[in-house]
Amino acid sequence: MTDYLADLLDAYWFAPPVALWRAVELRAASDACRAVERPLLDLGCGDGLIGRILFGGRPVDAGIDPWSGQLQQAARSGVYRRVDRAVGDALPYPDDHFAAVFSNSVLEHIPVLEPVIRDVGRVLEPGGRFIFTVPSDAFRRMLDGYARRAAAGDQAGAEAYAQRVDRRLEHYHYHTPDEWRQLLAIGGMDVIETHYYVPEPVERFWDRANQRYGIGRRWSPWRILASPRLRTLGYQPALRRLIVNRLSTRWRPLYEMDVQPGRKGGGLLVVAERRP
Repeated sequence: MTDYLADLLDAYWFAPPVALWRAVELRAASDACRAVERPLLDLGCGDGLIGRILFGGRPVDAGIDPWSGQLQQAARSGVYRRVDRAVGDALPYPDDHFAAVFSNSVLEHIPVLEPVIRDVGRVLEPGGRFIFTVPSDAFRRMLDGYARRAAAGDQAGAEAYAQRVDRRLEHYHYHTPDEWRQLLAIGGMDVIETHYYVPEPVERFWDRANQRYGIGRRWSPWRILASPRLRTLGYQPALRRLIVNRLSTRWRPLYEMDVQPGRKGGGLLVVAERRP
């Protein structure tokens, strides 16, 4: 089994909490993606890193992203047979073209989802699958900053904290599984699986770690140490190895922790299938 934690710590050594969340996310999605049919579209492929780690050496048929800089990196990654600059509600592909569409933490950044859902349903062949990860309906209340304020009776402060996180992460919505069923029906798709990941203790740790590593802050000692501007000083490769070696051990119990049956987690995996 792929060690997503070590791989992502190596890639995101400068922002370790990002690596932790992404590692838990890919571990949750790996079973659904292991035998995914081709041709495959990566919706919001970014720089190609997630596609490379999740799909290994098996090429992804197409990747789209609206950001040209990210797309150029994806094109150089060797992960994709083709990449296209496009948005989710105007996919440059014919009807019934893909056997599967995958999207990793993308849909929460799109303010209006219905046109995207319709176009994904259009490019999927009958029986094709749409597999995606998103922050869940429990994400906001599982933030450590939210939970601590709410426990102290400061509900207004808890909500203000969550709103700051929303703005920083550019999150527009957190749907329940039932709400996803209703949305996906617009694109002619039926939900066949939903699965929560990132247990509450992991999300609360992740939220605190973001503060520790200066994520979302204008200044922190770590951000200075990891700054690309200091790359020429030569110490960062050793710092990178230290982060990977130490945190891949210390954070492994968090990475391997599952959401208990009947409980919610901060992330949600959804697998839907286009109707015949």
